[in-house]
Amino acid sequence: MTKDGDKTPETLRLSVYLARAGVASRRGAGDLVKDGLVEVNGQTETNPGTPIRLGIDHVRVDGKSIKKLEPHVYLMLNKPAGMITTRSDPEERPTVFDLLHRVKFRVEAVGRLDWDTEGLLLLTNDGDLAQFLMRPQNKVEKVYDALVEGKVGGKTVQQLEAGVKIEGRKTKPARVKLLGKPTNVSLLRLKIVEGKYHQVKRMCDVVGHPVKKLRRI
Repeated sequence: MTKDGDKTPETLRLSVYLARAGVASRRGAGDLVKDGLVEVNGQTETNPGTPIRLGIDHVRVDGKSIKKLEPHVYLMLNKPAGMITTRSDPEERPTVFDLLHRVKFRVEAVGRLDWDTEGLLLLTNDGDLAQFLMRPQNKVEKVYDALVEGKVGGKTVQQLEAGVKIEGRKTKPARVKLLGKPTNVSLLRLKIVEGKYHQVKRMCDVVGHPVKKLRRI
């Protein structure tokens, strides 16, 4: 409490404040601060960790005042195959953000899905939640249905569950279920707690069953 009995004002780190205001992603906001484009109470501020007192401190970005913070937004998108999950692409491929033109607030994808992978993609402007979901130590499960080449047997399922070596490092234990074996292919459901680059595809490659189609659910 302050001397006059008022509550201590709520504070946010400057980079978080800018992200909540929809200026940029948290990382992008930090870059704006370091580049000297942000003023706090009329003074240039270059430390992204500077605490901002909500309702008290006046923040400007490149001369433009930040009037208010945006509410937290949480979206679940059924990503189509053939789209990337970044905002722009040097190859000019379609991006999931092309689908969000009616969303008024700036959101970021929580993790990524490969260009040819479809299914669940979370998007939010809640940086704390996004970081929690992406930290491996929090063991948040990601569930994928993978259509793979060939007939998968019980030993292969056990091998995937125990973990396989990718570039010399063993993947964490997974939960794997064989859902079906249509002609010359198999349908697997994999539940993993990691999010390494192309992880499900690479796991299936290691056991000799390349992925033909991948969907996160």
